Amino acid sequence: MRVLCFGLDGADYDLVQDLLAQGKLPTLSRLSRDGAFGPLRSTIPPLTPVAWSSFLTGLNPGGHGIFGFSANPQRAVMRLESAANRAGVPIWRILGAAGIRSAFVTVPFTYPPDPIAGLLVTGWGGPQRPEILPATARDRIFAAHPDLVTAQSPTGWWNDLDAFTQKLVDHVDEIADVCLLAMELEPDLGLLCVDFMSSDIAGHLTWHRLDPTHPAHDEPGEELIRVYEAVDRACSELIEQATWLYGEEPTVVVLSDHGMKPTHWLFRTNRWLEEAGYLRYQPGSPTPAAKRPDRDEPPRAEIDFDATRAYSVGYGGQIYLADGAGGGDNGLLAELKAALADITHPETQEPVFEVKTKHELYRGPFLDRAPELFLLPRDERVYADSSRQLWHEAFQRNERLVVRGATSYSGQHALNGILAAAGPGVRPAVVPDGTEITSLPATLLALLGLSAELEAAPIEAILAGDGVRERRNVPATRRPAEASVYSKKEEQEMIRRLEELGYE
Repeated sequence: MRVLCFGLDGADYDLVQDLLAQGKLPTLSRLSRDGAFGPLRSTIPPLTPVAWSSFLTGLNPGGHGIFGFSANPQRAVMRLESAANRAGVPIWRILGAAGIRSAFVTVPFTYPPDPIAGLLVTGWGGPQRPEILPATARDRIFAAHPDLVTAQSPTGWWNDLDAFTQKLVDHVDEIADVCLLAMELEPDLGLLCVDFMSSDIAGHLTWHRLDPTHPAHDEPGEELIRVYEAVDRACSELIEQATWLYGEEPTVVVLSDHGMKPTHWLFRTNRWLEEAGYLRYQPGSPTPAAKRPDRDEPPRAEIDFDATRAYSVGYGGQIYLADGAGGGDNGLLAELKAALADITHPETQEPVFEVKTKHELYRGPFLDRAPELFLLPRDERVYADSSRQLWHEAFQRNERLVVRGATSYSGQHALNGILAAAGPGVRPAVVPDGTEITSLPATLLALLGLSAELEAAPIEAILAGDGVRERRNVPATRRPAEASVYSKKEEQEMIRRLEELGYE
């Protein structure tokens, strides 16, 4: 059996349903009609390194230890995270132990490259120029695509949005061609897995064009749909090529690591914590419009941790209790959770957030590194921001996306992505509500006739037949590295790109 796994990065379940109803995305439409389709719940937070780490290992964040792009230096070694800092065994090692070759192309958070029985092109969340294993594949792919990057940088996207959208579409086509080369270089592939990052970037930049109710809506535009359609076409071409090359129908899985919603409101989490008396800044901290001039100073250096009880760091409403406040202070935790749950929307006066503790969400050896609380917006058009600026107010309408070269993005990550699957081994079905991305590794293994001791079970509701023909027991944990794997120059460049997308 051959399995093709396509990542339509950041594809939102509600938007995809609308596009399917409009007769768009014909490849995804056929897969959903002939096989299984439904929402796929991301990790919390629904963030690229966290979600793809769960996809690759079958572990929840408390098991693999990745909670964002950067480790919180108050809880771990100060570093930009990488695949080397992640616990768990990537799925390609399990496949290799069973004698099945695989190719992973620009799947995020695969740098530094891990030994693989097959081919690996590292993805977003590492250096912009990917590393490729083995050397023969690297030489062939770079000969065909000498300027290959993991994803297009959004620098200056607002100057010519149409041209930048075309760059995103062209990158989809380029990554699809790398996949064709991978099939040629690895004729015995059991699994080809690729992620198209362009759809995520388009969602961040262009939701205000698609949503006429967006506070920053200026004029209508379908740039996001253009990128979705480009990925849909690329999937069709790869399915056709695989069918011709292998002489058999492949099993096809399409997923997104998270959803994406238009951001109408920004909730400045640290501003609220300051107003509520939980956070204090050092005297002389930067003014609201100021930026930190030097990344060499410790992150959150402007926070007075001796006088602070709670602060936010990372993507999308992660709140830590300060060490001096006592991470195990259940009284403070209950007080803060109740206060956050009482926050109301400035327009509707309805409660804004469902507030969860890490013990409600996670399990595993890295629970002590996790934030104590998470803000889950009841309306995902509200984005909980943890940026360092000293904002004037806690709630702000997202009206101005570009101010003096700084940007706020019109779309941000949401919990529900998509899952579609069809072909041998898949039964026509509705993906059960609550299905999580963590179940994907076991499901892919089951489609290939394997099982392993993973935390999350396969999605049995979409699998046809008994599935498992062979069993390989592979340890589901490994000891992660503590130090950063990046040079100072690499880290500075990565931080710049993360800041461009509002992640750091």
